[in-house]
Amino acid sequence: MNAATPVRAALTRLACAGLLSAAGSAQAVDWTLSGFGTLGYAVSDQDWAYQRHLDDDGTWWRDTRLGAQLDARLNPAWSATLQLTLSPSTRHDRQWAAEVAWAFAAWRPDNDWQLRAGKQRIPMFLNSENLDVGQTYALARLPAEVYALSPSNDFTGLSVTRTWQRGAGELSADVYGGRAQLSVRRHASDIGSSYLATNTDLVGAVLTWRAPALTWRLGFHNARTQAADGQALPTSFPFVDLGGGMGYYRVSDELPGAVPVPTTRTVINQVLNLAVDAEVAPNWRVVGEFARVFQRRTSLGTDSAGAYVALLHEMGAFTPYVLVARQQSMGGARMIAKRLYQAAGDGTDQLSVAQRAAAETGVQLYDQTSVGVGAAWAVGARSQLKAEWMHTRIGEGSYLIDSPRGQRVHDDSVQVWSLNYNFAF
Repeated sequence: MNAATPVRAALTRLACAGLLSAAGSAQAVDWTLSGFGTLGYAVSDQDWAYQRHLDDDGTWWRDTRLGAQLDARLNPAWSATLQLTLSPSTRHDRQWAAEVAWAFAAWRPDNDWQLRAGKQRIPMFLNSENLDVGQTYALARLPAEVYALSPSNDFTGLSVTRTWQRGAGELSADVYGGRAQLSVRRHASDIGSSYLATNTDLVGAVLTWRAPALTWRLGFHNARTQAADGQALPTSFPFVDLGGGMGYYRVSDELPGAVPVPTTRTVINQVLNLAVDAEVAPNWRVVGEFARVFQRRTSLGTDSAGAYVALLHEMGAFTPYVLVARQQSMGGARMIAKRLYQAAGDGTDQLSVAQRAAAETGVQLYDQTSVGVGAAWAVGARSQLKAEWMHTRIGEGSYLIDSPRGQRVHDDSVQVWSLNYNFAF
C-alpha cells in the first residue's frame, strides 16, 4: 500500500468527524444548489483529429459539458461542497462520463485561514478552479497551449490557504498536497489510441494577488507519476547499430539488442507558472499566462513551455478579443522524436511501426503557434454566447493531433471555428 493512502484516509475521517460535530451543534444547515454548462460546437478544416474530437465533420464533444454543485454551510466555520459534471470521458474516445469533480469539507476558523480536505481543484492557472464554468471568462475556450500542460486539474488531499487584505487588494498563499488518479491518452497513427492509468502524487505552492485592476498568480508544482499497475516506464531508447549508418532504436526489450531499455518506476514533472490579468486602460484588459514543465528522471515525456497573451475590449454586453499562443517542446525530447521518425521512415514493417509508435506516444512533442479572434456576448446576467476563429500552425508536430494511418502531420496548419453557449444559475 502506498504510504500516502493511510494519510488520506486519516484526513477524510478527520474531516467527516469535524462535519458531523458541526452538524450536531448547528441549528440549521444552509444549502445552496447551483448549475452550469456549455453547449459547444466546433469544426475544423482538416480531416484528421485535433484535440481528440475536432475535424472537418464538426463535433459537440470537445466543449460540451454540464455540471451541478451543492454547497452546505453548517456554521460560520464549517462547510462542504459537492460538484458533479457530465462531460466527454477522459478514459475513452467516444463516451460521456459523470464524475465527481469536487467533494471536500472546508474549515475556516477566521477570515484569514481556510483548510480543505477531499477532492478539489489545483490552483494552478488563472481559471483552473473554474475551468468547466465557461460563464466566468470571456474566451470561447482556454488555450490548450498552456492549460494542457497541467499534470492534473484536480487532486484528492489537503490544501491550506492564508489570506492577507492589503487595501483594495487581497494576497493569498495556497499550499496543497494529494493524489490524482489519471488516464493518460496516447495515440499512434498505426495502432490507434490507448489509455494508461496512472497515480500522480502532487504538492505545490501558489501566490495570488487579486485587485480590481490587477490579478497575478505565481506557482510551483511537483508531480510524481507512476503507472497504476506498477509497470516500469522507459526513460530512453538505446540505439542498435547495424553498421553502414543503419540501425534502429530499441523501444522495447522484445526487440533485438544487447542494451536493455532503461526504465524507472516514477517520473517527475515540475511546473513553474506565471499569470497576469491587468486592466491597461478603461475597458481594456490584457491576460497572459506562462508555464514551463521540467521533466525529471526521463528523457521522454513532457519537457515543454507554453504561453498565451489575449487582449480583450469590454463594450457593454459585447467583449471582442484577440489571442496569440505558443507551445514548444524543450531539451532533448524534440531530438529523440526526430531520430525515431527518421529510423521509422515510411516503412510499414513491424520494426518501423514500433519506431513510429514510440515517437508518437513516448515523447509528447509540441511545436505549434495559434492566433485567434473571438467575441463573447452577454445574453443575460447568467449566460454568454461566444464565437471564435483560431488558426494553428504546426511545426515539427503536436501531441494534440491524431495523425491518420500512414501519415505524419507536421509543417501543416488547422483552422477551427467554435460557437459556444455558456450558462450558470
